Amino acid sequence: MEVNEISASASIANEPTLPTSHAIKSAEMAQHKREQTGEQVMQLLEVTAPGKLRTDPLSPLGSLLDVTA
Repeated sequence: MEVNEISASASIANEPTLPTSHAIKSAEMAQHKREQTGEQVMQLLEVTAPGKLRTDPLSPLGSLLDVTA
């Protein structure tokens, strides 16, 4: 083999194949989605933390309880 042939075959061997590229991209997308979901959960926990819930005293929501069963 000549030097050029060795160089060409080495660069081809180092290129990721389509399934490998797809798997890498899928893993990156899944990681990004997990990070987004984690951030949303943390925001929800911060908003709903005890003592931090903002309630409107003029809102009728939750003011009437049906206790008959």
